[in-house]
Amino acid sequence: MTDFLPYQAPSRGFAAWFGAKKNAFYANLRVQDLASRIPFLARISRKEGEAIFQLMSGFVDTQILLTFVRTGALEYLYRGPVLLDDLAESVGFDPEETAILCRAGQALGLVKVKHNKVCLARRGALVLGLPGISELIDHHSILYSDLTDPVAFLRGETDRKLASFWPYVFGNSGDLSEAEVARYSNLMTKSQFMVARDTLSVLKVPKNVKWLDVGGGSGAFVAEVLRQHKTTKAAVFDLHGTQDKAAAHEFIQGSFFDEDLPHGFDVISLVRVLYDHTDETVKELLTKVYTSLPKGGRLVVSEPMLGDPMPNRFGDTYFAYYTLAMNTGKTRSPRQIADLLSEIGFSDVKVHSSKRPFVTTVIESFKN
Repeated sequence: MTDFLPYQAPSRGFAAWFGAKKNAFYANLRVQDLASRIPFLARISRKEGEAIFQLMSGFVDTQILLTFVRTGALEYLYRGPVLLDDLAESVGFDPEETAILCRAGQALGLVKVKHNKVCLARRGALVLGLPGISELIDHHSILYSDLTDPVAFLRGETDRKLASFWPYVFGNSGDLSEAEVARYSNLMTKSQFMVARDTLSVLKVPKNVKWLDVGGGSGAFVAEVLRQHKTTKAAVFDLHGTQDKAAAHEFIQGSFFDEDLPHGFDVISLVRVLYDHTDETVKELLTKVYTSLPKGGRLVVSEPMLGDPMPNRFGDTYFAYYTLAMNTGKTRSPRQIADLLSEIGFSDVKVHSSKRPFVTTVIESFKN
């Protein structure tokens, strides 16, 4: 790379000219060298350099985390500190490779290594303790495979394996085996804990309401609703094979692609449902929700969303790519969802502040 990038005359006015000049200034090696010698600018320069390296090495971090999960190393360390050689024997690696893995894990905050002993760090314990996290980490190897060629992925030139993992999104419920439905439901159940907690923490739920969770699978979300609000009566509307026969809630079998939603409920929730589907499907679903609710009935939408007004590291990177890999999915901003709700006829649309946007953002609205 030369010291100065070639510069072409502006063709779109002052903004384009200024932007090109600014970019050429930042990319200039002489400017970078000078900035590294000035204390204040050196800190900024170092921070940006570290950020670029993190972007470049991020995939390696995911594979280190995946290795700790798939080998059972975190579970083995949960019992207490172990010798490095014992851990190597447990995971099936040579001691030298195990030492490399553990040093990498320490750098990522998963484990601690001292005097040839390895113990679990707080972050590693959290991975084990938070329901569904280990399963999701293992599951994401499918997404990593889809992103092997990211350019071809965005051009739609690849066979996206993640779409095959979630066949229910195409609405062909009759074509799904119970095993396929159960695979989806089990993963969603285990990963629903934090979503349910964060969703209910921002809602005021009156006594004796009737609550319907559409697409709720085995009922992990409504189980938390019932745990926190004892007088609530809850039901789940979903495909056959997803129900938990021992659960306290009612299960109503059906597909919102093919059938209307049941009436008689004060609250309907769509938890991690909209971002699985296209705008057309979402509009049809929201219309069915509006039709089934009584006057004054409430809709609760809870799922990760795009940053609004600015992109963020959760919705606009991970979730946007994940839903794109599903072929029918689309991550939306709170404003986009609010506009859809208003278009359908919902009023008093409220976007709640999210404690953990990487878990969920909650929107509630009411039928006039």
